[in-house]
Amino acid sequence: MSIQVNFICKTEIKEGLNALKAAKEAKVKIKAPCDGKGKCGKCLIRIVDGDVSEPTKQEKKLLGKEKLRQGYRLACETAISENAVIEVPQKHSKI
Repeated sequence: MSIQVNFICKTEIKEGLNALKAAKEAKVKIKAPCDGKGKCGKCLIRIVDGDVSEPTKQEKKLLGKEKLRQGYRLACETAISENAVIEVPQKHSKI
């Protein structure tokens, strides 16, 4: 039987930094084949708690209403403006 373990790291960032850059500063690896240009949709994260920027046109196009409603965002397009809890789905991280 396998069990799931969640490792949580905390880091301090400048307000307004996007989640992809914040993750890099925290040494959390997120797949971003387009280098954070908002074109590939691979840097998927889920906002669990906190205040972040409104979804961009590109996020609406790539993710759709349902994923956005569930809290999913693109790390490269999401600016963090206060304390936040962000989940990186395992298949979108570089472990």
